Amino acid sequence: MNSTTTVSCLDDDSQRELDDLNKRINALQERKHALTLEAFQVHTAIRTLQSRAAHITNKTAPVSRLPSDVLAIIFEESRRLLIPWSSVVKRPLSPEVQLSHVSSRWREVALSTPALWTTIRFPILHKETAAMAYLQRCNQAPLNIHIGPRVSDPDSLRFIAAQFVPRLNQIRELTIDTNERQELCALLPLFAEEPASILRRLRICCDDTRSASGAVSRLDIFKAGAPLLSDVRLSALAVGLPQCSATTLHLEQQPGPGNPLSRLTFLDILVPLSATLTTLHLRGYISGFHQEPGSTPVELPALKELLVCGNTLNHGFNVFRNISTPAIRTLSLINVKRQGLSSIHKFIARTSPEHFQHLHTLRYINCEIDDDLDVYLPHATSALTELVVSVKHHAHLLRLLLNSDRQAALHGVPPLWRNLRTLTLRVFEPLDREREDVDSDEEDDLPPTMGLLLEVVQERKAVGKPLDLLRIEGPHARPFYEEFTTLLMKTHEDIYTELFSASFPSSVDAQESEVDWAFAAYYIAKQYRLYIFKKHQQFGPHCNPAIHSGGLPVVAYPSTHTQVP
Repeated sequence: MNSTTTVSCLDDDSQRELDDLNKRINALQERKHALTLEAFQVHTAIRTLQSRAAHITNKTAPVSRLPSDVLAIIFEESRRLLIPWSSVVKRPLSPEVQLSHVSSRWREVALSTPALWTTIRFPILHKETAAMAYLQRCNQAPLNIHIGPRVSDPDSLRFIAAQFVPRLNQIRELTIDTNERQELCALLPLFAEEPASILRRLRICCDDTRSASGAVSRLDIFKAGAPLLSDVRLSALAVGLPQCSATTLHLEQQPGPGNPLSRLTFLDILVPLSATLTTLHLRGYISGFHQEPGSTPVELPALKELLVCGNTLNHGFNVFRNISTPAIRTLSLINVKRQGLSSIHKFIARTSPEHFQHLHTLRYINCEIDDDLDVYLPHATSALTELVVSVKHHAHLLRLLLNSDRQAALHGVPPLWRNLRTLTLRVFEPLDREREDVDSDEEDDLPPTMGLLLEVVQERKAVGKPLDLLRIEGPHARPFYEEFTTLLMKTHEDIYTELFSASFPSSVDAQESEVDWAFAAYYIAKQYRLYIFKKHQQFGPHCNPAIHSGGLPVVAYPSTHTQVP
């Protein structure tokens, strides 16, 4: 029986009562709706008053009394922080975006500070919407642009060509970071013909470690010139640089040992910069077993700092047969094998006194120092003031220093390294490993390194050339530092010691990297690649790619980094 039949069967009294009940229900529902609306209005009023009260209270905080220009300076400094990506679901918000979300005043200061919005990392942190917002907020301030990886799809290339290329004369720092050579070949032609009038820093990186099927053609960039370009960081690829007066050139290790840069291609990059170059870092792989007939080394008259990694020598490239460094002041050698290091030592000794007379700092990092090291090395580097060695490979060099000091004390003559004032030991392994080699049952016997280092300190003092600073650094530096300083106290030796125990980057080849603009770009790109790897591991290749981000499938989760509210 339906309700219509039931209603029709009611008598008049019941029908009147039912109608009355329905009216009362409707009235109560209307009252409930009105009360709900009033409660919402009261809640909104309370929140407004609370916000106003908090605003007044916050004015008493010291940070609220800072002038806007001082607050803007603090904001700019905070952008130097390199925050790790802890989430697999979404990428972190940029520091400037986080600052603009704290309070209305902070947002007002942030939005009125163009320098906050000058660093764009597309598409690592900023997709097209965010990049456009940054370009609007930066006004005409110089830009720092980081492009890549994975931007070789047509949409990303069109966006780069439409938004970044027309602003080349506003770009002060440019990083092009790719995963494949084909991606680099698609990007660089966009920047080939245009000038870059204020560009100062350029980094071109390719992470493609696969062996090339054939010779890679030269890729030119900024043919119209980049007159202010001073700092260049390149992967080991054939890149044609613009006319400039660069002072810094870093050849990075990518793309890998299977794709060494030819000697002639390297010299093509180096020769146009030879007159102005002051810093040269060689970490990339270069091939070349001998000089070309009749060729002479490229002279770098202004070069002050040279870093050579073992990668550079693996394919037979001989550094000092190809470049001449008459004014060098700092020489750093990293992961150089015994044969390569012996060849460098012989060249230093053979060219004395014409070369290396201005060398003040000599660094050995994880190098295999040979037994044939002799006094000709200190003779040829008499101006040395700082020596850096790794504890693992310390013995021959420190014993050479110790023996030369003993001979000087015996004969009453100045030591060979008479200007040496700073000795730095890098400790990359736990101290306990050293004790395994000690054949003694006495607990008070010194480990070999401790005893040798103490003798060096004492003998330097005995010849009248005491060390001013003994620096201990590396991921395992603290235990070594604590034990050695205790030993100094027991023997009543007075020498200033310094500890630097911060962890180095995970890559051995990056252990010498400074935390500068290039390292920040390297760090952010590495975090991005790790983020993508973890995402694919967690969600698998069959997740729902609903968001298009520069050619890269991204899982459809809300991510506030895509907008700048």
